[in-house]
Amino acid sequence: MKYSLALATLLSTAALVTVATAAGFPPSVHTIDHAKMAAGFVKGERVLEDEGLIVIAQRVVGRGSEMHDNTNHVFIIQEGEADFITGGKLIGAKADGPGQTRGTGIEGGVSHHLVKGDVITIPAKTPHQWKDTSKTGSIAYYAVNFDSTPGFRFPPEVHYVDHNKVAAAFVKGGRIIEDANLIVIANRGEQRGAELHDNTNHVFIIQDGEAEFVTGGKMIAPKAEGAGQTRGTGIENGASHHLTKGDVITIPAKTPHQWKDTSKTGSVGYFAVNYDIK
Repeated sequence: MKYSLALATLLSTAALVTVATAAGFPPSVHTIDHAKMAAGFVKGERVLEDEGLIVIAQRVVGRGSEMHDNTNHVFIIQEGEADFITGGKLIGAKADGPGQTRGTGIEGGVSHHLVKGDVITIPAKTPHQWKDTSKTGSIAYYAVNFDSTPGFRFPPEVHYVDHNKVAAAFVKGGRIIEDANLIVIANRGEQRGAELHDNTNHVFIIQDGEAEFVTGGKMIAPKAEGAGQTRGTGIENGASHHLTKGDVITIPAKTPHQWKDTSKTGSVGYFAVNYDIK
């Protein structure tokens, strides 16, 4: 009896650990089409919220200083411009809900003038504020937010990548941020074979062009290619998604996926915000 109880306790604990370490990214593919994204940008809206991942189509005229205990941000600017302050110390800090602190300003922070095409990351517990948007009236951006979960490591410092470096990366495809568990890629592809990543979760944000994208199903002729990477000649019984500018799709680790056909435009440009499980 004592052995059975001990075994049950051990199995229960193992199950809890499995759930905890697996959390942090949606276990199924999510697609958000450009029409829903455009509607979200009108006032700012959460278009996806699942398993520690939140994707927001956001628009702000100005926003007070704030800090989140457990939320890590990747901001991708789509239009407009703004002065954005990060770091320093919140002025008049006041708790505003679980894990949320707001203030009347920031002292000792760093200012970034953000415009279309810029990318910036904000780790949890970092004060930040949209300070001035008077030049354009508002700024629109994607916020890809990851909740801090056991085993998840987000870059501990702010990363800022300006639009010129991002544009250069889009020419052939390049990693613009690679730190801790986070990789952000500005990519362009005409076509890409079937692949599967054991430890990498993707958020793809389509910037231009269009493509047929296949997810799920079974890899044809799978072959290991490097640590945690499998490639194949195609996918059978997958789900097809016609992706165009403004669409967003999430791909969890261990999910086969393939850019199958981009002949209509010649190529598709997209951000890949990747979260590795390590």
